[in-house]
Amino acid sequence: MLGKFLTDILGKKGVCRIGRKLTNWLDIYGSQMRSAGISTASFHQQPDTAGQGGSFRHQRFHVRQMVSPSEVALMVEWMAAEGWHPGVYDAVSRFRQDPTTLRLAELDGVPIGAISYLNYGERVVFGEEVIVKPAFRGKAYLQRLLREVWPAVFTNKNVLAGGDINLRIQRMYERVLGAKVEWYNSKFRGVGTGSAISQRRNGTNYPFKFVSIEKVEFELLCTFDEKVFGAPRAEFLRHFISQPEMVGLAAVSLDDARGGVIVGYGCIRPCLESYSNVSLSRYIGPLFAESAEVGSQLFAALVATVPKGMPYYVKIPEPNQSGMQIAMEYDLELDMHSVQMFTKGNWGMQCGMIHALGYY
Repeated sequence: MLGKFLTDILGKKGVCRIGRKLTNWLDIYGSQMRSAGISTASFHQQPDTAGQGGSFRHQRFHVRQMVSPSEVALMVEWMAAEGWHPGVYDAVSRFRQDPTTLRLAELDGVPIGAISYLNYGERVVFGEEVIVKPAFRGKAYLQRLLREVWPAVFTNKNVLAGGDINLRIQRMYERVLGAKVEWYNSKFRGVGTGSAISQRRNGTNYPFKFVSIEKVEFELLCTFDEKVFGAPRAEFLRHFISQPEMVGLAAVSLDDARGGVIVGYGCIRPCLESYSNVSLSRYIGPLFAESAEVGSQLFAALVATVPKGMPYYVKIPEPNQSGMQIAMEYDLELDMHSVQMFTKGNWGMQCGMIHALGYY
């Protein structure tokens, strides 16, 4: 179903080559599954064979590197089914960035789970997502997946456990990884109005202007991002902001003393609203800003790009009061809570400047 949906939206007039490749990869993956006698339409409902004609110890659990974007797309499908709203183009973007950080868990050769992470320098790792299909939960496969990856990837590094972490996963991270909660996040849902905004409020001009993120020097963008995020991640940014249909804006100072200096930036990209109704929405983030006024105006500019009636999502750190104020001003609906966890403490992320978390 999702494969056909991606084919439909990626096949519209003006689609770029990367979109057509994603469609081809999904078609090839579907053909491979059907040739093996596995229906991709029933992948999410595949029966749990553990305990049905066999036992846990008789089944072969194996974790391996993903070898194609179609396998990343499978993980994205699972995330969409969970209501995590992954980006439409995240699979291709992530595979092109670093395929060695994408792992697939299989049981008797059948994919049942996945984990993805990103290395930022030598000492910092972001644990993006970890997921096990619903039919295989409650059987310690999630813990086994983490323990398979941990020694080679996470040992002696400060790990940020991100993603949409619920209470169950939080407790597992605490037990298996030794991670501790740094702060809580609130994920909100809004609906686009299609209205434009202006950089004026109460007749006052703001001392900054918005420019397309493509028009600012990439090195300057990386410098600002590292100041807020606390770790270098140029390669991530390069692939992330170049996703098709990504809208990225940088706030550039107009002050005489700081002319041309980046004081904030934000992105919004198309994401999958759900697996069942195969519709699109938008996801805001990251949104980093030096001040509340920069953050609120960037948010307004990004929201203005959302078509009327289309849902959009934003995840805001709860300690960031100006970010939470934006959610109140726009009367956003609470979608879920999540947590930000580190294994060795906050590595320098400036929560007060993070008005919206994004796909790391």
